[in-house]
Amino acid sequence: MDVTHEVSDQMITTSLRLPKPVMDAVRARAAERGVKPTALIREAIVASLADDQAMIPLSVLLAAAEEYSKRRSVA
Repeated sequence: MDVTHEVSDQMITTSLRLPKPVMDAVRARAAERGVKPTALIREAIVASLADDQAMIPLSVLLAAAEEYSKRRSVA
C-alpha cells in the first residue's frame, strides 16, 4: 500500500487514545516544528506505512536531521 503518493482531499476523523506523557511529547515536538499536533501524528502514520521504495516527506527528513543534530550537540 503506497499511501505516500495517494492524493485525496477527503480526510476522515478518528479518535486515538494516547498516554498523557506521549501526547505531551507530541505537542512539544509539534510546537518545536511549528505544526499542529495532528499534522505531526499524520506524518508519523504515513511515514510508518510507506514501503521501502516510497518517498519520505521532506518535513519528516528535516525534522529527523534537526533531532539528530540536537542529540549530537548534547553528547
